[in-house]
Amino acid sequence: MSDKYLTTPRRPQFEGEHLPGNRVWHGTHVHYLSDAELPGYRVRVRDGLLYGPDGALFDTRDAYTHWSGRGRAIFVMHGDGALYSAPEHRVGEFHHSSLGQGRPVAGAGELEARDGRLLAITDHSSHYCPPRRFTEQVLAELAEGGVDLRWVTQEFRY
Repeated sequence: MSDKYLTTPRRPQFEGEHLPGNRVWHGTHVHYLSDAELPGYRVRVRDGLLYGPDGALFDTRDAYTHWSGRGRAIFVMHGDGALYSAPEHRVGEFHHSSLGQGRPVAGAGELEARDGRLLAITDHSSHYCPPRRFTEQVLAELAEGGVDLRWVTQEFRY
């Protein structure tokens, strides 16, 4: 089965970051989610609202990213259009590549949401540095799920 969206690879300087004793993160390594762990990070879009893996409205008030601090969560979109997000970005331990399982992704950045309503999206991911067209794919997938993008702040770095 082919992907619904184009994907972009993880940057080469992060090669081997998930291995103990790697040269990327001295003294630690990045956890790549297994196929069994991945569903625990899935974000679904239904009727214009975002829902977390527990089925509750997705909310990032208590989330934290290295880029933006409190209130945003890291996310990736896989090539099939599935969104995954983590509330905590831990340098050297848990990154966008954790959610992407070290593989190419169709989009990566940060999400800000309150009570299921998407407020902001960024492309802030040093692991993938996704060109704008990849974030636009994420926006298209969100719009397909009914998200009203007129009120969503979009921040582009790459």
